This record gives sequence, structure tokens and C-alpha cells, in this order.
Amino acid sequence: MSAAFEKLPVSNLRGVDAAPSTTSGPDGSKLIDLSWLAMLAWRHKWAMLAVIGCALAATLAAYMLAVKQYDANVVLALDRNDQQLVRTAQTDKDTAVDSPTVDTEVQVLLSPEVATAAVRNARLNTNPAFIAAGAPDIAGPLSIPAATAIVRSNLTVGRQGLSYAINLGYKSRDPAVAASVANAVADAYVSGNVQSEQSARSQDINMLRTRLDQLRGDVIKAEAAVAAYRAKSDLVSVSNDSTIAQQELSTLNTELASAKAELAASQGRASANAGENGTAVNSSPVIRDLRTDVSRLEVKLAEQSSVYGPNHPDRVKTQAQLTTARQALSREVSRASSGVRSDISVDSQRVGAIQSAIGSAKGRLLAGNNASVRLNELERVAESSRQLYQTFLDRYRVELATRGTEKSKAQVIARAQVPVRPSSPDLLVYMLGGLIAGIIAAVLLAMALEWRERGLRTRAETEEFTGYEVVSSLPDIGTMDEPDFRRNDALGVPDFVVEHRESPFSESVRAIWTALKIGHKGQLARSVGVTSSIPGEGKTSTAIALARSTALAGRRTLLVDCDMRRMGTTLALGLRNRPGLVEVLNGQARIEDVIVLDEASGAHVLPLNTELTAQSDIMHSQATAAMFDRFRQEYDFVVLDIAPAIPVAEARAVATMADLTLMVVRWRTTQRKVVKTAIRELDRAGARIFGIILTQVDTRSSAVLSEEMAYYQYYYSRESRPN
Repeated sequence: MSAAFEKLPVSNLRGVDAAPSTTSGPDGSKLIDLSWLAMLAWRHKWAMLAVIGCALAATLAAYMLAVKQYDANVVLALDRNDQQLVRTAQTDKDTAVDSPTVDTEVQVLLSPEVATAAVRNARLNTNPAFIAAGAPDIAGPLSIPAATAIVRSNLTVGRQGLSYAINLGYKSRDPAVAASVANAVADAYVSGNVQSEQSARSQDINMLRTRLDQLRGDVIKAEAAVAAYRAKSDLVSVSNDSTIAQQELSTLNTELASAKAELAASQGRASANAGENGTAVNSSPVIRDLRTDVSRLEVKLAEQSSVYGPNHPDRVKTQAQLTTARQALSREVSRASSGVRSDISVDSQRVGAIQSAIGSAKGRLLAGNNASVRLNELERVAESSRQLYQTFLDRYRVELATRGTEKSKAQVIARAQVPVRPSSPDLLVYMLGGLIAGIIAAVLLAMALEWRERGLRTRAETEEFTGYEVVSSLPDIGTMDEPDFRRNDALGVPDFVVEHRESPFSESVRAIWTALKIGHKGQLARSVGVTSSIPGEGKTSTAIALARSTALAGRRTLLVDCDMRRMGTTLALGLRNRPGLVEVLNGQARIEDVIVLDEASGAHVLPLNTELTAQSDIMHSQATAAMFDRFRQEYDFVVLDIAPAIPVAEARAVATMADLTLMVVRWRTTQRKVVKTAIRELDRAGARIFGIILTQVDTRSSAVLSEEMAYYQYYYSRESRPN
């Protein structure tokens, strides 16, 4: 054995039960390995789909057996504004419907009173269909409270968004019962509104009637008080609201003005008649005659004085007559002057009397004014009583006139129809629940299957567990959509390498000898043993494919069948019943005579004689080691198809004779503990394990897992190949 190939260090194996990390990725940053979850779902997809299908089937059966419930709905609308024919005591206030009012009406619809009214009006407690749907275990009529409880338990009321519409629904096993009860509740609510309005109006009428009786008495009492006080205070109502004192004072003022005018006139006359030349004196015919007599006698006396002497009888007579005339004139003038002064006195007395009467009238007027203040107060009280009485009387008449015109604040805009389809159970909800349950059960099943599965699934997982690098992952050609692949043919895989040199599978085989640097400077090994833990992992197909791939690349390659029990290479290449390795080791044949050329690839093959398989100990001989040394010198690359390492002891011995050993592990199939045992046995025997080869990898799963095979599949896809 060449010393140029040093033994590679073997890392410590991980625990047998190690699982792929789901808390961190290669850089330690991922919390959940989504690729592993995707791989898990893909690997167990059929089992998961079966579980989901069973869950859906069970859900569908449960749906078919479930009791059907039917929903009937009534839509009510509230009038936003007052729609009464005549505004009355109930509608004088602002009655516009707002959002809280709608919410309040929703609670009213849910109240026991409305439900009880619906039960009474529709006689639901004696309705056989209602009883059978709501209380199937009870025979005979229900009590009204029991029927009310059933109605309320199945009644749903809700506002439709932010509108003024209310949706009233009733759920029942019987669709006809659902519709009839929903309509009964709506009718009870609407009629209850009307009855409430009528009751309120009747109460208002009774209250107004009682109040009118009281107000009528108050008006009579107030008007009687006004009349009594007016009579007591001697106050008479006239058009200008004057009293007797005011009338008298007005008359006296007029008379006073007239008397003062007459007094002034008298005083003027008195001033004008003062002395003998006064107006009254001059205007008196008597005085005028007397003055004429005096003037005549004075003329006569003057004439006589010039003729007669003082004692002449005629002169004395004339003198006597003149004196008598003058005295008469003086008396008449005096009398005329005293008459004017008498008029002044009379007028002055009249003025004084009128002024005294005015003072008395003013006193009475003042007393009357004080009395009118109280009278006004009594009249205001009486007027207020009359107005209040009239207001209540008008209201009473309106209430009587509008009795019977009451309307409900809500109206039914869509009555409940008999539902055709059940509202529950909801098939969509059932199936969605069944789907969720099925998915959960499927995930649990996949995890259980995964837990039971001990195989290696990814490169990272394999490298972490074994401590060796995964040299390559050989895809399962059957999952690569290759129609000409012969799965059951012994040479199906090796022939595929020859016939599809640009396939992902061929590329993954080339990756093996590329990693070994075959044919390049610094080649790591001349002879490589290909073994597995147990049979059935694809080590023979891998060995043949590796030898053919290397030979196709122009390297002088030898493939040696070292599996004396299975002779997989010999059988696959059709080299049975001809001398081979054992005959060469026994000296019965020469190497040149037994080596066969593989015409498909140009590789050389050393088969095993099928009749001498009992001589297995010969593989432990020094002759075998010497023969392998010769092969290293004559060939660029030697591939040893070695028996499985665990069941065949000589396999471990042969592995130590190779420069390096490749461990074939079937993807997802070979159990971890088996791989661990095989690596430990090979290591104990002194074999130089170079790395791991994963075989029969599902390319679809590897694509989900972002394995390198996915990139091969993409790069070497049929669409991307040149024509």
C-alpha cells in the first residue's frame, strides 16, 4: 500500500438520536429550520394527505349527522324623524332617532316583555311545531314563561352596521317555525310600540281632564276675586281703564279752569269798573240818565247863578235838585261798583270750592290707584289662570282628536321567509375545522414517523452526525423525470451514467472523483473502496457508476468486485461463470486473462468466480494486498466494490487495503445507529474513511431542501440542454 496516502482523522460521532436542528441554521441565526419542515411534509405527504382526507371524511359525516338549524331574519327600520299626523304631548319634544336610540331598541327587542307578547299573540306555547323544535323532550303545551325562555334563547337582534335598520333573527330546527317566530316577535314589537303610544295618550288625556277641572276652578276663583275687589274698591272698568275718581277729577279740572277764567274776567271787570268812569258805570243806562240830569241841572244852576242870587228860590230849588241828582248818581255808581266786587267774590268762592273738590277727588284717586295695583295683580292672576286653562283645554281637545292615529316608531321592511338552507352547522366551518384538525393530525403523524425514522436526511445532518464530509448526494433517477430509466435493471444506474453524461446524476458521480482529485496534481488516492453498512444501500451501483464515469473522463480505471457473497458487480455486468479475483489469488489464472473490458465506458473489470465464494478468507491474505499495490501502479484509479462493513468481516479487512474508503448511506433509509456502528468498525479495523455518499436521494425533496441536487436539476434540466 502506498504511503503517499495518509490516514484521514475521524471526528467524533454524534449521538444516535441526534435530529436536525430546528432552532438555528448554519450561521446560528435561524430559530426554525423551515427547510426541514418542508422536507418533513414532502417525505410524508401521502400519509399526511391520507390523514387529512380521513379527517375531512369524518367531518363530513359529523356534518351529515349534526342537527340542522335554520335562521329566519326580519329587518326592521326605525323612523329617524317624528311621523305623527298631529304633534301632541308625546311628539312636541325632539324625537329624532339617534344611534343610542337604535341600540336601546335592540335591547327592547331582546327584552322578556316582547318575547312574552310574541308567545301570547301567536300562542306559541300550544303550537306543536314550536314545541317539537324548541323542546322535543316535552309533551303537551308549555307554560308561557317556558316558551318565552325558548324564544329568547334562540333570538338574535343586532344593528346593521351604522344604519337605522335592525336585524332580528330566530334559529330553530324547523324552518317554518323559525320564520313564524321571527315574524311574531317583530309584530309583537311593532304592536307593542303602538299600544305604548296609545297607553301614553290615554294617560295624558286622563291627566289633562283632571288638570282641567282644577284649572277651571282656579279661573272662576280668580275672576270672582277680581270682581269682588273691584266692587269693594269702587273701581269701574272703562275703555281707558279710568276710575270714578279719575272721571270726577277730570270734570273738576275742567270746571276749575272755567271758574278761574270767570274769576279773572270778574277781576278784570272789577278793575275796569273801579271809580265813576268804570265800564259798568258808563254802560249803565240809569247812571247815564242820572249823569244827564246832573249835567242838565248843573247847566241850569249855572244859568240861574248868573241870574239869580244864592237865595233865589229857583236857584235854591235847582241847587236842591242838583244835590238830589248827584246823590242819586253817587248811589247808583256805588251800587254798580259793589255788583262787580260781588261777582269777584262769587267767582273766588267758586274757584275755591272747585279746588276743594279737586283735592278731595285727588285723595280718592290716590286711594283708587292704590286699589288698582291690587286689582291689576288679581287680574294678572286671573288672566294667567285663563291662559293656562285655555292651553290645557286646547291640548285636551288635540289629544281627543288624535286618539287612534298612533304609529309605531319602527316598521317591518322585510318579513322573514322560510329558509331553504340551514345556517348551522356551517359546512364551510365544519370542513375548515376538519381541515385544520386533519392538518394538525397529519403534522403529528409526520413528526411521529419522523421520530421513528432513524435515517439521515440532509448533508448537514449527515456531516454533523458522522463527523465526515458528504462527498456527493446521488439522486434517485426515478424522481428525475427520466422516461428511459430502467429502474429494475441491474445496470440501470451505471448505464444511465453512460447514456446521460450531462444529467444531474452523472454530475453528482463526477463530484466523487473530482473530490478525490483523480487525474490531477495532488490526487488523494489511487484505490478507493466503496462499502456500506448493510446490503441494499446502492454501493455496487455507486462503484460501477464511479468507475464508468472516471473511465469516460479518460482515466485508466479498474473496477474490482470484492464482495464474495453478493458479487454485485459481477452479476450486474453479466460476468458470471468465468475466472476472476479468487482464481488470480489462488494462482489458477493470470490477471491479464481475467480482467474484462467494459465496452460501454472503457473501464476494466475484475470479476469474482461465483463457484468459489466459500474461500472468503483469501481476501485477508498478503497476496491480495500485493495485488492491490500492483493495480495502483498500473491504473490511474482503482475502485473496490467491498461487501457491507457490518455483516461481512473481510469487508473491513479489504477496506484497510484501499487508500481511502467511501461509505455509502442510503438517504432516509439507513438507520443512524447502523451507520454509527459501521463507521466505528471500519475505524477500528484501520480503514481510512474519506467521506459519505448519500444514495437514492429524492430530487423533489432535495429541491425543497435547497440541496445541491436542486441546482444540478435546474442546470441540467431538459429545457436548458443545448439541441
